[in-house]
Amino acid sequence: RINNTNNKQCHEQSRQNGCGVMSGAFPTSPSFSTLNFTDNRPTLINRTLSGKKQVRQIGGQYFSFTVSMPPLQQSDYQSIFGFLQKQKGSFENFTITYPLNNLGVGKAETDIHAVGSHSLSDATIDIDGFTNSTTGVLKAGDLIKFANHTKVYMVQADVDSNSSGQTTVSISPNLVATLADNEAVTVNKPSFTVYLENNEISYSTDSSGLFNISFDVREVVT
Repeated sequence: RINNTNNKQCHEQSRQNGCGVMSGAFPTSPSFSTLNFTDNRPTLINRTLSGKKQVRQIGGQYFSFTVSMPPLQQSDYQSIFGFLQKQKGSFENFTITYPLNNLGVGKAETDIHAVGSHSLSDATIDIDGFTNSTTGVLKAGDLIKFANHTKVYMVQADVDSNSSGQTTVSISPNLVATLADNEAVTVNKPSFTVYLENNEISYSTDSSGLFNISFDVREVVT
C-alpha cells in the first residue's frame, strides 16, 4: 500500500488551498455484500533480552475496512466506479454508511442526545432519549457517532436505560473532540468519513456481463 502521509497532511493542514474538499457520500444502493472491518491502534513495541515489554502509542485509533460490492450490472458498476474515480485516489474524503445494524434494542431511536458537555479524552458519556427502563439499549461492539464529530466510536459494554431514559456509555477510543450538551447521537448505522487507501481502482468482468469491484478505505478525522 502507498504511504498517504503527504496527502492527509494536505487534508488536515491546507484545506484553504482547495485540497481535501469533501467529495460526496458513497451510494447506499446497491449495498455492498462484504465488509472486512479493522480496528487500528498504531503502537510501538520494544522487547528487552529479559523479556520485558516497553510500549507506547504512536498514533490515534482509526477504523479501516474493505468494501466488496456484489456482482453488478454495467449501469450500477459505472455509477460506483465513477464515484470512486471522483475521489482522485487518496486525495479526497467522502462519507460511507456502515451497513450493519447495531444489536442494542435502542437502535431504532432517532432522538438521542448527549447530557452535559464532555471534554476531550472523556471515555464515559451520558446520553438520553431512550425508552425508559429498558435493558440493553446499546450493546458492546455497537457503533455510535456524535453530530459534531467525524469520528465513529465503539461501545465497550452493554448498557440499560434508567427510569428517565438516560444511560452512561463507555466508548473507545476516548473523545477526539469536545462534546456539547444536547449534541445529537446516532445509535445505528453511523456514517464514516473516509478516504481510499489506494490510489488505483480497478474492476473485473467476464462473459456473464457482471462486474466486480472492491476497495479499501480508512477513517479520517477532519
